[in-house]
Amino acid sequence: MHEESPRLELRIDSGPQATAEQTDRQVRRLHSDLKTLGVLRVARGTVPPPAGSMAGPGHDLAVLVLSGAFSAATVKAVSNVVVAFLQRSKARSVEWEIDGAKGSFGALSAGDHHALVEAVTARIGAGSATVADRETSGEPGVGDGGTPDRAAGRD
Repeated sequence: MHEESPRLELRIDSGPQATAEQTDRQVRRLHSDLKTLGVLRVARGTVPPPAGSMAGPGHDLAVLVLSGAFSAATVKAVSNVVVAFLQRSKARSVEWEIDGAKGSFGALSAGDHHALVEAVTARIGAGSATVADRETSGEPGVGDGGTPDRAAGRD
């Protein structure tokens, strides 16, 4: 049974006065910042082609899609990057969505950060519940995926 990895969507709101070029430039900057973390896949969002068109999907100008191995530490790192991006750019906010849970970053409040971490950990927990039910020997580092215990010769 292979479960699809979570997808975190980030939508940049550049404000009503921003041109498409300004929004695209901001999205490219945030894309670059998030890729620098090196912990998640970062891609531009896509939109379906118009009905009846022979064209393929296009890019959604203001959306980035993050996927990969999420953890609370990863989400904190992503939120730190987004907050730094908002502080130095003219973007008004960045909205996030994962599995129907939504929120937004302005100047990230503790409540916003907590909501994002809860949404991601709930999604992760649903996928890893079966892993927690595996039988292990009860010793740290044995069968639990933890750090090998070299002192006891269990590499």
